[in-house]
Amino acid sequence: MAPKRPVSWLALLLAASVAFGCGARAPEYPRPREEGGAVLIPLREVADGGAHFFTVERGGKKINFFVRTDGKGRLHASLDACYACYRYRLGYRYEGDAVVCNACRMSFRLEEETWDYIGPCAPIPLPHKERDGFVWISSSRLEKCDRYF
Repeated sequence: MAPKRPVSWLALLLAASVAFGCGARAPEYPRPREEGGAVLIPLREVADGGAHFFTVERGGKKINFFVRTDGKGRLHASLDACYACYRYRLGYRYEGDAVVCNACRMSFRLEEETWDYIGPCAPIPLPHKERDGFVWISSSRLEKCDRYF
């Protein structure tokens, strides 16, 4: 019979921290102006070919989304979540010329007009309007998206 080895307290502490305390969380981004039932983002701040991330708070939850410009200069708004990976609450990151899912590593190039869904991972589109020099996103629409966060 092999002798019993004492369990290392360090190993137990590490296992407990992984199991209970090291849940990854999506970052918090700048908070856009809110007015008249809408989130307002100045077009001049987001119409530059990049991806710009924002956070609003609804019912104690932080809801992240981003606005990007495609290769034809059109703006698109998306939740910082997808239907498949939202439960991990990791969102996307802006990397080079794409946004990349932090959970499954699926990449979406900013210049593409439409992001074809390859499996269920793709940023969830967020309806918006461009008006009076701003991107307008309905506050009530964002409230309905809280289940993804």
